[in-house]
Amino acid sequence: MTDMTIKKINLLIPLFLLVINLIFSAFLIEELIDASEPNYGVTGFFTPIIGLISFIYIRKLAGKKMILLLRVLQLFNWIFIIFPIAVFIYGVIIMIGF
Repeated sequence: MTDMTIKKINLLIPLFLLVINLIFSAFLIEELIDASEPNYGVTGFFTPIIGLISFIYIRKLAGKKMILLLRVLQLFNWIFIIFPIAVFIYGVIIMIGF
């Protein structure tokens, strides 16, 4: 008899990581609204790291059968990965003076 391993995804882990990313994104957005120089430092990169961890977790355990909630979480993960990096690149471009 063949050994079949069933991977089951725990939805609480991606949802918990989503909440953490929302909190870090709120700090980043608050820093962008502030008129002073950006000083979020290393904490600005927690969001893409946690987003990448959540993205890989969902991708590994969900496989090809993803429900709508997991697809929405993957969309948010892409946003959490791209947004802080785009803000950092935009800040560098502004500091250089293009």
